[in-house]
Amino acid sequence: MTGIVTVQRMKEIEKASNDAGIDYLRLMENAGSAAAAFICKKADIRGRNCVIVAGKGNNGGDAFVVARKLLEREGNVSILLADGLPTTDQSKEMLDQLFRLGMEVIPFGPDKEEMSAQKIASADLIVDGIFGTGFHGEIPQEQKPLFAQINQAVAAVFCLDIPSGVCAKDGSAAAGAIHGDFTITFHRVKAGMLFYPARNFLGKLQVVSIGIPEELGLDVLEDGILAEEEDVFAVLPKREADSHKGNYGRLLHVCGSVGFSGAAVLSAMGAARVGTGLLTVAAPSSALLPLMVRLPEAMTLPLEEDAQGRLSESAAPRVLQALQNANACLIGCGIGKGDNLSHLLEQMLWSASCPIVLDADGINNLCGRIDILRQAKCPVILTPHMGEMARLLGVTVDELRRNRFEKLKNFTEKYQVIVVLKDSVTTIFEPGGTFFISQTGNAGLAKGGSGDLLAGMIAGFCAQGIAPVKSAVCGVYLHGLAADGCAARMSQYSMLPSDILEDLSQIFTRRGL
Repeated sequence: MTGIVTVQRMKEIEKASNDAGIDYLRLMENAGSAAAAFICKKADIRGRNCVIVAGKGNNGGDAFVVARKLLEREGNVSILLADGLPTTDQSKEMLDQLFRLGMEVIPFGPDKEEMSAQKIASADLIVDGIFGTGFHGEIPQEQKPLFAQINQAVAAVFCLDIPSGVCAKDGSAAAGAIHGDFTITFHRVKAGMLFYPARNFLGKLQVVSIGIPEELGLDVLEDGILAEEEDVFAVLPKREADSHKGNYGRLLHVCGSVGFSGAAVLSAMGAARVGTGLLTVAAPSSALLPLMVRLPEAMTLPLEEDAQGRLSESAAPRVLQALQNANACLIGCGIGKGDNLSHLLEQMLWSASCPIVLDADGINNLCGRIDILRQAKCPVILTPHMGEMARLLGVTVDELRRNRFEKLKNFTEKYQVIVVLKDSVTTIFEPGGTFFISQTGNAGLAKGGSGDLLAGMIAGFCAQGIAPVKSAVCGVYLHGLAADGCAARMSQYSMLPSDILEDLSQIFTRRGL
């Protein structure tokens, strides 16, 4: 289990460490030493040209420590000051140590541009310590030539904490940001680094310890967790030899309408393939035929439909009755939008005792009636993509992307729901501010039906008694992992959401399930 922190949380951790007796200067020494040790594992330093590019903040101070440590390894070390002399006390101290050692220090500027270009062009390795995790916005105009020189270099680039020009808060990247071959991040992965476009700049990511005690206290624990395979499979229930279908849950799946029967089929197949014991699909009668052909294992509950082929208001009593016997419920895949559907959703949230997963139109029917969620007497999981979540919040997608952690923390706490925010990197948020990030998945999932499959998988895990947030994490991780296998087998171009199920089965087989 790998911890993740936001930029603000990392500041709190460093302050707590300082208060506990490991001061900022010691943390800087530890960070630079750990980074240098990693660099020495990856490159032969003795006699090699090592160019250290340092900013004026504490990231530059880390770089000064790296310079000293590489000098001790007999590297030919040169230092470029990207923006003049350091401005923090800790960085000033580290630079003073280098001056006392007689190291070459070159301030970058218009008159030194040719000299810096020669140094960088002849470098065997470059250490980027210009900007740290506090960076946001654009690269200063006067520093752009330096950034361009680094990006054009043939030498390996080692970035300290984060590539300069990349925002650790939201994962955005300024034009001309440093493309690292390696990123050495300190203490914990910073949340924004895991999103695009930031991930394109990291190269290989390495987390190193900087001596922060693990027992600082609950107030400074990591904000999030990176989902990993062993953690996911530790959650899945063992299928005992003497068990029966009733042991693996009853899932009610309310879905489908004319023209959207495929959403019902894919989500139902997702639920079935993760081991759901009993699956009942409640849908307009005209939308059930494709399901009965593709998935005869599912039971069906044919429901009355209106003139548009959607669930009619008269279907509500039968749905609510079926809900009483369910261990979990999924609603929304292809149901359409309408006042009667919003009313049905409200009744279900008010009367259910089992977890309810809301996907697609289940979420869209909340728009304008979001306070329905406050009436829920059961655990609720929402699975919106960025556009759906932005509509719920009344913001633009760009604004959501810039502030996803803050906005989703507030939303989940206000409505006491779990949100699976689907994006190129999917994040699961739970009330209280904790989040989970999965790095599985690929662009082959950017096709209609992928989200339906995921919703079915999450609901299927819920039906088996797995805690809602763990069901969401398992669903997201395995959905992406199966997609990665499918892409390797069929290509991202050709793979279809339904193809992923074969790879999901292979994953379970590999794990002996």
